[in-house]
Amino acid sequence: MKLLSLLIGFAVAFVASGSADAAVYNFTIDSVDYDVAGQITTTGDLVTSITGNVTGLLVAPISGIEGQPNIHYTSDNIINSFAPIVSNSGVLFSAGGFFFNIYSVENGPTFDYFISTNQFGADYFTDPLFNPGSLILSGTIAAVPELSTWMMMIVGFSGLYIAGFRRRNRIVPFHSN
Repeated sequence: MKLLSLLIGFAVAFVASGSADAAVYNFTIDSVDYDVAGQITTTGDLVTSITGNVTGLLVAPISGIEGQPNIHYTSDNIINSFAPIVSNSGVLFSAGGFFFNIYSVENGPTFDYFISTNQFGADYFTDPLFNPGSLILSGTIAAVPELSTWMMMIVGFSGLYIAGFRRRNRIVPFHSN
């Protein structure tokens, strides 16, 4: 039992020693032309990877995060981790051999969000899917619990089970009066 406790302690310490500023988010985006669902990994506010699928006018898996392919995309690949929103420059990724950019535009006291693409190869100035893109109608983003959180929950529930098991199997002497 002591060995098991020691191993669990080492496992929890190892998992908890991961990067404290890294975060993983599950997300969905619904627009008129494209729907996107996947997972974003960040370090601080910088998006370090993106996975998932694009559906709608294109059906393809997301290939990954991208840099600046041309002067018309100005993504910074930053997401505000406090209230998960993208900046005006946005997050740029590729899918099906094309670029997609999810970005925000200030609209008075709120923001509108768009997903633009160069899928149809039109000019930046004339293709409405490239500039400004499809208005995002709805979306969700939710943080994924870290592995250390899962480990602590498993260790806690295991401890409760062991404590209950010991209490249930304790022999109580019978006293007669």
